[in-house]
Amino acid sequence: MLDLDLAVLDAHPEWRQVLLAYRESIEVAATADAETTEFVARGFRPRVREVEGVSADQMARVHGKLIAHGLLQVEIAGRTGGMLYQLTAIGRRACLRLAGPIDEESLELALA
Repeated sequence: MLDLDLAVLDAHPEWRQVLLAYRESIEVAATADAETTEFVARGFRPRVREVEGVSADQMARVHGKLIAHGLLQVEIAGRTGGMLYQLTAIGRRACLRLAGPIDEESLELALA
């Protein structure tokens, strides 16, 4: 991840908040069904719908920006499973860097 990417996240705190929300553990068991189980096992989770400090009308735009910048990826989990989201390798790296200084070994482990 380039420093420019971190600067973009700094310029848009709502993007940063939503990105970090995907890093946190989200309960997915209640929504797991036959169509979503495979995706959940691969680290996908339901869309984060609420983030403190980000208005509901901003959430769709923020998701779109995070996807466009390659920080978040989306999958369609069948006809009834809906849309599921996952941090990309770049998104995981951004979350690590947002958390503070990291060493290269920690960075490689997180991206594996």
